[in-house]
Amino acid sequence: MARDSEQPSLFGFEAAPRDKHLILMVYPDQQAKTAAQARSRRYQVDNRLGGAVFSPDLMHVTLGHFDYWDEVPASLVERITRAAAKLSMAPFQVSFDQIGGFPGNVVLRGGEGLKALEAFQAALRQALAWEKLDGSHLNFTPHLTVIYGQPGAVVAAIEPVSWTVSEFALVISHHGKGRHEVLARYRLVG
Repeated sequence: MARDSEQPSLFGFEAAPRDKHLILMVYPDQQAKTAAQARSRRYQVDNRLGGAVFSPDLMHVTLGHFDYWDEVPASLVERITRAAAKLSMAPFQVSFDQIGGFPGNVVLRGGEGLKALEAFQAALRQALAWEKLDGSHLNFTPHLTVIYGQPGAVVAAIEPVSWTVSEFALVISHHGKGRHEVLARYRLVG
């Protein structure tokens, strides 16, 4: 049974309270990061919020994650890479047109502009299942965190923050250290 300080397993691996959090993610391009940062600062001022605006280098959309580790098993990375190789999807547009509305953080959200991202995550989840990495129960609420440590109760429309997703990454997020270590990048082709 997992202790309160542990992350429960999402893909059949036992939970491990460790430093290295293995995550599949999509990074926005530089123009989208700049736009997201500008929208978040405006929202922060308009709503008189504290919190810290996320570093643009850490902005991402989480597609799925695989517990915490002291050392990430090479066999797990190999299985994820095999799953990624099974995907056949062309690059696609994403567009976030709302801000606010997550407990503890302020995030960018959207509607129709995220349908292709949702379809991609579902295809990725299926490819992971083929490698016996069961993510079929994983909830996916596409969002991009822009302000950390401050609830964004007010949901507001914004000028869209958009970019073309042409790759996704397998990343180690060093828990509590504000650092990502990219293990692999997977190009979208279709």
